[in-house]
Amino acid sequence: MEISVNKFTLEGEYNSGAAPHFQKLAIEGATKMYGPIYARKVSEYGLEFEAKMLNEKPPVYDGLDETISYIMKNASRYPRVQCPLHYGMGKAEAMLQGASGAGAKRAAYNAMKNVLESSGILGGERTEDGFKACRMYSESLKRIKSVVPTTYTRSEEKNTEITAVHHNCPYKDSCRARVNEGLTRMVGGRECTALLMANASIEIITKKQFDYRLEEFDKPDCVGRIFEI
Repeated sequence: MEISVNKFTLEGEYNSGAAPHFQKLAIEGATKMYGPIYARKVSEYGLEFEAKMLNEKPPVYDGLDETISYIMKNASRYPRVQCPLHYGMGKAEAMLQGASGAGAKRAAYNAMKNVLESSGILGGERTEDGFKACRMYSESLKRIKSVVPTTYTRSEEKNTEITAVHHNCPYKDSCRARVNEGLTRMVGGRECTALLMANASIEIITKKQFDYRLEEFDKPDCVGRIFEI
C-alpha cells in the first residue's frame, strides 16, 4: 500500500470464496430489521442472478445456506461468487422498501464490525479522524484478503471528506445488473458496496456519522466521496 499524508492506494488480494461468508453475516444483520422475508428474497434473487450467469433455469432452494452451496458449487463456471448475493441484497431491500437504505447500512455495519473486531483494530488505539480510520479499515481488508483496489485521497478543501477511486471492482457484474434495473439508494444515487463498507467501518472506528455518494460508475473506474455529516 502506497502511503502519503493525504493519499494512499490500497492493493492486495481478493479471495472471492470468502465473500459469501461475510455476506451471510450482513444478511443476518439486515434480517433482524426486515424479518425472515428479507433472507428469503435475497436467496431468491441471488439464485436468479447466478442462474442467468450460468445460462440455466434457477433451482428451487429453501434457505440461504443452500443458495450459497449452489453458488460455490458452480464457482468454476461463474467465478465471481461475490456477485449473486450482492445483487440479491440490493434487490430484496428495493422490493421491501422501494430503494436501498437502512437495511444496506445495517448489513454493512454488522459485517464490518465483525471484521474489525476479529482483526483486533477495535481493541487498539482509536481515532476520530475519518481518513486515519479509512487506513485502519483498509489494513483489515488486506488481512482477510477482501481488497477492492482503491485510491483514497483526503480533500484539501474539506478535511472530513475522502475521495475514493475504485479500480477493477469485483462487484461490477452485480452493480451493472442493479443499474440496469434502476435500483437506487433511498436518498438518491447508486448504491456502492465498496463505499458502503468503508463508510460503515469509518463510523465504527470514529464513532461519528458519515455518508457517501457514488459520482462515476464504470468509466472504467468508479469514483465516490465519503464525508462526515
